[in-house]
Amino acid sequence: MDSDYETFPASVYAKSVLAPDLEIYKQHFSGPLHKINLAHAVMLAEQELIGPKDAANILEALIRIDRRRSWADQKFDGSFEDLFFLIERELGQELGEETAGKLHTGRSRNDMEHTMFRMQLRRRLLGLLDNYAQMADRILARAENGIEETVLLYTHGQPAQVSVLGHYLGAAIEFILRDMTRILAALEEVNNSPMGAAAITTSGFNLNRDRVAELLGFGGIVENSYGAIANVDYITASYSSIRLGCIHLGRLVQDLITWTGFEVAQIDVADGFVQISSIMPQKRNPVPLEHLRLKFSLASGGAEQVIQTMHNTPFADMNDSERETQAAGFQVFDRLDHALDLLGSFVEAMKTNQPSINRRIQKSMATITELADTIVRTEKMGFRAAHHVASDLARQALLRDIGFDQLPWDLFVTTFEGVTGRKPKMDRKEMSRATSPKHFIAVREMAGGPGPVTLRQSLNSYSDRLNDLKISSGEIKTHIKSADVQLNQMVAEMITGKNKK
Repeated sequence: MDSDYETFPASVYAKSVLAPDLEIYKQHFSGPLHKINLAHAVMLAEQELIGPKDAANILEALIRIDRRRSWADQKFDGSFEDLFFLIERELGQELGEETAGKLHTGRSRNDMEHTMFRMQLRRRLLGLLDNYAQMADRILARAENGIEETVLLYTHGQPAQVSVLGHYLGAAIEFILRDMTRILAALEEVNNSPMGAAAITTSGFNLNRDRVAELLGFGGIVENSYGAIANVDYITASYSSIRLGCIHLGRLVQDLITWTGFEVAQIDVADGFVQISSIMPQKRNPVPLEHLRLKFSLASGGAEQVIQTMHNTPFADMNDSERETQAAGFQVFDRLDHALDLLGSFVEAMKTNQPSINRRIQKSMATITELADTIVRTEKMGFRAAHHVASDLARQALLRDIGFDQLPWDLFVTTFEGVTGRKPKMDRKEMSRATSPKHFIAVREMAGGPGPVTLRQSLNSYSDRLNDLKISSGEIKTHIKSADVQLNQMVAEMITGKNKK
């Protein structure tokens, strides 16, 4: 049995938990901790809970400690528990225990830590929204350039109907905007301050919770003090929205991988995204797409890991939601930083293979729905009978291994007579027009369709919605920057004695 089990910290606990935890604290939370210390000191002085001289001395010492950062190289040695206590110890060495101890008036590591977590998560969510916006800009620009680029769309793995690249990418832009909206909603919940909740039930000191929230750039406070240290929905909401985004983008990537396949040959991959085989000279492997699929899967799994870590935990302050979990979650953001940029660049650079697409459209008879619709309009027939004509015609053409561009007029006439018992009113020219990809797209001007007029309207609408999201996240960033300026100004004024009473 180890001899140090009765002395804190036991060496195994220090090695397994406290030492690695200190490194997480230093890497991710030292900056938020410093700001919280400054904001809390300013508020205590404004509330006259500490005197002007003590406030100035505390603030000066905190700035010296942060500039010196001697703690950055400090290894865990068992003489302190975490970075909070290490900073507190250094503050005591600077000012004496009595003065240094006044900084902790009315607060707890409980409310401080959840404030740190929210500050760091807020920063990363804002960065994620920036990266999403940049990717969305690229995809939107490619969609606008693809309004007249025909593509063949698939359902159940089979050729289905004709559209244009802009319409296809517009569908992706729609879910990207919804995912950004979900992330923004999570961010707005994250952007509330727990400070002042103290351990659980606030404090008997006359603290100003709103003032600390203001100085730290939060939009408000977490009102219920127990919820401020016990609730984890700001974490689960954030990572749930991120996980959904990963799932949705992963589906798009998988589709693009299919589109690059030799048998489909719908898009040509730019040389900058092609890796060759070490032995097969003909290979053009779109490996970056596989890395994208992997990154989104790993990010989704990492987000799910954080969410599930909260499952069946007590509704109370607990370590399960704290630094180790937070650091694991930050790896999700690191993966997405690379993935979103790579996906936006890939889409920006990709080109449609129009000859291949046109061949497959003709061979698969992907425009035949419009032929059935045209029969309805021209022949004054019900759709089911027209569908029967078109279906029989497709079956005959497939048996003969011919596409629409090779379809004999007499085969159409014979098929039509076989279903209806009469000759068609439409002529060869009308049939050719009805089955052309250009006409198929042109007549689909209903809202949400691929017709050029309505598609441009949709893309313009997406652009407006994207700008609104940029404005919303930009306002939060501006508020945080303004708060930083205000906090620095108040600290400087208190140090120089302008606010001394």
